[in-house]
Amino acid sequence: MAIDVKKISAEVGVKLGLFLFLSNAMFYILDLELFLNWKISIIFFVLIIGSGIYSILHSRKKLGGYINWGEAFVSYMACVAVGMVIAVLTQIFIFVILDPAAAEYIHESSMVMAKEWYIGFNMPEEIVEQALIEAEKNPPLSFSNLIFSLAVGLGIQVIFGSINALIFKRSNPEIA
Repeated sequence: MAIDVKKISAEVGVKLGLFLFLSNAMFYILDLELFLNWKISIIFFVLIIGSGIYSILHSRKKLGGYINWGEAFVSYMACVAVGMVIAVLTQIFIFVILDPAAAEYIHESSMVMAKEWYIGFNMPEEIVEQALIEAEKNPPLSFSNLIFSLAVGLGIQVIFGSINALIFKRSNPEIA
């Protein structure tokens, strides 16, 4: 029986997605400000890459210790895509369906943070005002922006997936 790398990777992706789902739910319950914490965003970014790498290594082990670049890339992307889609669906449910007021609160808080950031860099007042006017038109947790951020995130992960597939591939010397 052939080993299905996509199935193995999707299982790891569901675990990643479940973790991201629970994290989003806990942030929503505990403190909405956690959605604005850049340190947490970096931790999740690293966690997603780490899960993709784990998926490659797990698939390689199931395949007898060898995996080509294509299988490694599919393993990485299947895991990451499943996890990220679950996370975005969670955010759509929370911020678009369940509690749009929470999305508005985060949007307003992000604009305050942006204004402080611009002022901290001594930006001219007219540039700050223009940037805030543009930011006000574009709420980060709207349905369209959540889907757009998923697409951009997956695009970025394609780069990391390609690199990690290249790093972790291992050819079978009997076949090569």
